[in-house]
Amino acid sequence: MFVKYNQRLFIVQLGFVLAFVIIIGQLFNLQVIKSKLIVLESQRHFQKPPVFLRGDIRDRAGNLLALDLITYDIYNNVSELNKIPEDKINALGKLLNISRDILVQKLHQKRNTKIISGINEKTVSKIKQLNIDFVYPIHKVARVYPHKNLASHLIGFVNNDHKSQHGVEYYHDNLITKLTQRKDIIELFPRGTDIVLTIDSVLQEYAEEELVKATKESKSNKGTIIVLSPKTGEIYAWAIYPNYNPNTFYKASSLKNWAITDVYEPGSTFKIVTVASALENMIIQKDSMFYDPGYLKVGKRIIKNHHKNKPQQISLLELFKQSSNVASAQIGLLMQPEIFYNSIKNFVVGEKTNIDLPGESTGLLLDYNKWRNIDLATTAFGQGAVSLTPIQLACAVSAIANHGIWVQPHLLKGIWEPVYEIIQNSPYPSVTKNVVSKDTADFVSVLLRQSVKENIESMAYIGGNVSGYEVAGKTGTAQKIRPDGKGYFGGHTVASFVGYLPAEDPQILILVVVDDPRTGGGWGNTICGPVFNSVADFAVKRILKNH
Repeated sequence: MFVKYNQRLFIVQLGFVLAFVIIIGQLFNLQVIKSKLIVLESQRHFQKPPVFLRGDIRDRAGNLLALDLITYDIYNNVSELNKIPEDKINALGKLLNISRDILVQKLHQKRNTKIISGINEKTVSKIKQLNIDFVYPIHKVARVYPHKNLASHLIGFVNNDHKSQHGVEYYHDNLITKLTQRKDIIELFPRGTDIVLTIDSVLQEYAEEELVKATKESKSNKGTIIVLSPKTGEIYAWAIYPNYNPNTFYKASSLKNWAITDVYEPGSTFKIVTVASALENMIIQKDSMFYDPGYLKVGKRIIKNHHKNKPQQISLLELFKQSSNVASAQIGLLMQPEIFYNSIKNFVVGEKTNIDLPGESTGLLLDYNKWRNIDLATTAFGQGAVSLTPIQLACAVSAIANHGIWVQPHLLKGIWEPVYEIIQNSPYPSVTKNVVSKDTADFVSVLLRQSVKENIESMAYIGGNVSGYEVAGKTGTAQKIRPDGKGYFGGHTVASFVGYLPAEDPQILILVVVDDPRTGGGWGNTICGPVFNSVADFAVKRILKNH
């Protein structure tokens, strides 16, 4: 069937008419019916979002460590300079501390051109009072860290998009950004929750200064000092070197907190865990004696003490005093791999302490099924199947100081109440764990206390000499593992000293670790001992005498 020409023409014309009607209808729908919705949607996408301020971060005394400040960028609001009164140009130049020529040049630019940044509220108010309407302010939020590098790895920072990065800024972001209703306080912008950290900023600054001095004098690349409460798990200070300035985080060569991400073999400080484990499992007795000829052959390996000694029978006290690798290895060999492994695991080694910082490593603890005799022997003096982070070791030794109770370390002390300027309790409960019996822990503490005392009297120890206090402690000098894990670097060590005081009722534990010192023989005693003494002396004045 053929359609006549006139009929075909009519169909084509009808199609054009229908298409035109549809287009007109759609335009009417968009421009009239839905116009308000489209405008609102576009505004939602392009308008500057509302300003929310993060909560402040304070130290245990209420001193500010981080805060949000509102600053303003000033933009020009005119197209023709000759319409601007001359006197107002001069007045604006004085307020902004800009020369007239530079100001005029910037006002000549296109609309919405930034003239200056970082203007405070007071200056903006003066601009408004003078009716200077040819410029306008746009507010923005800046996170400020008034103490610069202080505790940078603990606090963290926020990036250019005001997003939290690292430290408690990141870990407690939900709390810091949780909006609060502040009674009796009128604020221009909604604010998050103010938090209080456990650190004492004065002690923190002192510890950081001592650490910088120690690492530079020993020509080391990194180090850390942890000061905490064995009873509560509060971190009083945690110095980490190298650090950075969170105000200019983008200039830092590295932002990694190595003291929580990197592991090391603890060396002789780990003998504390070995002896406590053997006593707790009744592998040895309090009066056990060990024959130490100065070396011990285990398979094809020969274990030696750091210092040469004549063949002798030594007690547990002498084991700590002389830091005998041979006696420690004998204790390790007396334990079944599973028993030793589980005892170490019980000290929360090989797993996270769950301190409130991001990026914590679990450490390394080789499965006991893979242990050989040499692993039992070397692990007993802190080199073998175990590598850990400084915070793991500090907390493990804290369990001995705290009569066998391990306490989870933490940096959040509580919530700051801005009206009454008091610290409310932390919203998170503390976690504790029974590691060894009180009898075992207290006996090991007695050994460590007596060991330090006698070594100081014989001038064999530098660390632990704190005026007015007896210290329970232990040095550590561990060989440094090669990056590929195949053996050790000759002549390279990780030096450390861990101790707590007062020895009779421990309130403060301090761990000093210096990685790869190139002076003082690389010994924990000579490198870290003086640092421990200095920080401990300062800490008792800040912490104990303020209680």
